[in-house]
Amino acid sequence: MSLDNDHDSFMDSMKPASDANQLSESEKELAKIQQEKQDQMIKQNQIFLEELFKENSTQPIRIRNVQITNSQSYRDSFLAAQFAPFLTGKVLSLENYLSHINEISKNLLKSGVVENLLVSSNLVNPPMFSKNSSSLYVVPVFNVLPVKRFFAKTGTNIGNGEGDGYIQFQLRNLFGGGENLIFDAITGTKTQSSYLLNYNQPVFNNFNYISENIVTVNSRKLDWLQSSVTTRGIINKIYTQYNNSNINHEVVMENSWKILNNKGSKSMEVIQQAGSQYKSSIAYNFIYDTRNNKHLPTIGKFFQMGIEYNGLFKFNRYPFIKTAAHTQLVKRIPIINSNLILTNKCGVLFPLTDKSSLLDRFYIGGPNDVRSFVLNGLGPKDYGSCIGGDLFLNGGLSLVTDIPRYKESNFKIHNFINFGRLVSMNQKESLIDNFKKLTGEYSISYGFGILFNHPMARFELNFVLPLVTHDRDILRKGIQYGIGVSFL
Repeated sequence: MSLDNDHDSFMDSMKPASDANQLSESEKELAKIQQEKQDQMIKQNQIFLEELFKENSTQPIRIRNVQITNSQSYRDSFLAAQFAPFLTGKVLSLENYLSHINEISKNLLKSGVVENLLVSSNLVNPPMFSKNSSSLYVVPVFNVLPVKRFFAKTGTNIGNGEGDGYIQFQLRNLFGGGENLIFDAITGTKTQSSYLLNYNQPVFNNFNYISENIVTVNSRKLDWLQSSVTTRGIINKIYTQYNNSNINHEVVMENSWKILNNKGSKSMEVIQQAGSQYKSSIAYNFIYDTRNNKHLPTIGKFFQMGIEYNGLFKFNRYPFIKTAAHTQLVKRIPIINSNLILTNKCGVLFPLTDKSSLLDRFYIGGPNDVRSFVLNGLGPKDYGSCIGGDLFLNGGLSLVTDIPRYKESNFKIHNFINFGRLVSMNQKESLIDNFKKLTGEYSISYGFGILFNHPMARFELNFVLPLVTHDRDILRKGIQYGIGVSFL
């Protein structure tokens, strides 16, 4: 008896897509028939497995051994940790057995150490003189295609008034246990130069917990401050990626040395803060996410809240406590083939000295944020420089509609309304009085356009119109183009 693991209850299979554009009509029809036949077989297999599960959910199962192909790509301690549930020698029920198969498959796939995976279960004869005649003896077989160790790519990014070229090198599964080393180099119009070295690995061979260590050196223009900043830093991060939970956590420690270079700004704050700044901070993020897509969801909820403390060492020039939250609610409206997306963001920065750093403040406005305003164009100004703020509240309501006759297309029609307000904190006033500044005088915009949801990012081309503005706002009327992974 052999159960092939082709169904999603066992694992999420990864299959390369064929190039349908190169097929003739007859070949397409044959491929369609073969696909329908395969779908029917999968459906029948699902029904069989469901019936088998109902009839034998309490059937005792003993694991004789575990087989894995291409095991030479992984070290022994890593394999022992992944297949630990099958190496205890304990009797399992069929329900527990299938649950372990599913969990191991998900871990191997999300780890990036396998490119493809197929699991089968073989029924074998019990050992001689066995006293457990009622037990089923099973050998799970994991047929894996290991990931390629070395990977490199180059390309260009264009969007939001920026253009850059990049090159990336990856060494994956470096020591046979899911360790990855990534090197990125970027140069462009806004990012003059950026070099990043990222080493990440599972914590104690457990892919529910990932340790990430980043060394970065970059130089970037800050047009809204009429300045540039050079950053050299080390970021250490531990985050979770649970299989069966919508809740995850993230702890980040950052140590960086930043040099703010004034490029002609007449703002006294820019002039006074120019030079070196050290940041030594620790942050925690709580994440709840039930959305079916991070870039353009059609259903689900999202909530993220984080808190950061900067001032671990006495030489930190601008210590602070910062907290921010991000929520999103998505509802499907089938009558008009549309999705309604409600997004809100807010944040507070509490300076622990007389003022906060320009490089730590909040900035809002732009094609990915409050549209119809230039990038970081909302909030306090000082002699033409956007100097950011310590409190902000913004949000948006979007109606994303399917294009008629092309419901399955990644192109969508987009209507939205955005609002936002960014203010500085007056330490001579109470906290309540400072929060009251966020209750009115919002900058509001409306727009419509077309968007494209790519697996890696979201692209928007909108016609935007500011509805409510203030003297300090820097407007952007007409056509506005945005690219990114997070939008209001």
